[in-house]
Amino acid sequence: MFHYWIAILLVLFVHFSYPNEINYDIDGSVGNGWEFVRDLFKENFIKERDLGAQLAIYHQGELVVDLWGGWFDRSYTKRYDNDTLQLVFSSSKGVVAIAVALCVQRGLLSYSDLVTKYWPEYGKYGKDKTTVADILSHRAGLPTDPTPTEIMFNWTAVIHQLENSAPLWPPGSSSSYHALTYGWLAGELIRRVDPKKRSVGQFIQDELARPLNLEFYIGLPSEQEYRVSPLTFSEESLQTLNETVQAAFALFNSPQVHATEIPAANGITNARSLARLYASLMTDLDNGQQKRLLNADILKQALKLPMQEEELNLLSNISAPFAMGFLLYGSLNTMLGSDTFGHSGKKS
Repeated sequence: MFHYWIAILLVLFVHFSYPNEINYDIDGSVGNGWEFVRDLFKENFIKERDLGAQLAIYHQGELVVDLWGGWFDRSYTKRYDNDTLQLVFSSSKGVVAIAVALCVQRGLLSYSDLVTKYWPEYGKYGKDKTTVADILSHRAGLPTDPTPTEIMFNWTAVIHQLENSAPLWPPGSSSSYHALTYGWLAGELIRRVDPKKRSVGQFIQDELARPLNLEFYIGLPSEQEYRVSPLTFSEESLQTLNETVQAAFALFNSPQVHATEIPAANGITNARSLARLYASLMTDLDNGQQKRLLNADILKQALKLPMQEEELNLLSNISAPFAMGFLLYGSLNTMLGSDTFGHSGKKS
């Protein structure tokens, strides 16, 4: 099955006109038989589709494509290189899902359990029957972002607001994309069941990033801020995006947001790290030196669909094929393979 053998991540950024006489050189490496990928990657820059980008592919546990190129920002003075980090928005949700799956594997929680088993304060205002699976599959009934916006910088305040909110529908009966609340709900579950009571960002550092020798930050250390390529817009995008959307993206360029734990939306990483993380779910890495992160049974549980595939998203009226935090792309795009899973982020 295709996705069990290839883990791929392409991090794409802005469409913007390049200065004259641009240098299109691409850095990095490709394995034998993968040279065509370098050509396709370079074509994106020649056709001005990307400002800066990275591409990483793992095949059968080995890194076979590791490329980067372009510019760090619109000043065109600093290259987008293998040390560059990038905000990946909702791709963060998939990493949080991996952290939850690791907790399941360790016997700290079960997808079928009631949330109140681990988080008693959550069971108010009709939320007492909510399961862990409901939260991970966007069926908790709390899709509305916390207000005011400033509250997202205070984890405890967000959690209290969620505890004291009534669901918009009976939990588990329907779905709607929990764009931001997914991360706080799942992250608080991790904190509650973790014997060390770590935040989700710290849990990911200690249990995923360091053991797998990769970088993924939810709550970026200040000393790493200089490596983060800013979000920028093409002139065409600036003409079509309203001021509210532009302001939201500007907010996510701020070091304050980068340093805060907003688990559904502000993960900061690079292509090589995300590709390595997903590859580790499926097989051993590095000629068997790095053992598989999740066993086959836990991965199967994590990819189980808790709803009918044709179930409608209540707020946007679109199909929402969510498993335990992962999007099941096979039902959306057969070109990717029937077993493809993960979570996309935002590209601009």
